[in-house]
Amino acid sequence: MPVDDSPVSILRAEPERLNPAIILADRLMRRDAGQLLTVQEVAEAEMVFEIGTREIEAIESHRKALLKTPASAIDYIPVGF
Repeated sequence: MPVDDSPVSILRAEPERLNPAIILADRLMRRDAGQLLTVQEVAEAEMVFEIGTREIEAIESHRKALLKTPASAIDYIPVGF
């Protein structure tokens, strides 16, 4: 399938990965509640927050593109349906 700028192609081109907030939360929940965060952990949390912000912006951009795309009929059943 050729890559173009259609919303579906943009979504399919996005990499799949585990949400870094889940990884950070899991690691922090395994610690003793009385331990303070290190400077490195605070920096990592800020980085995770920035990644999440960029993800939200990308999703919003994709949503806007999908809303602008007109509906069209297809003559086949997509795999998985």
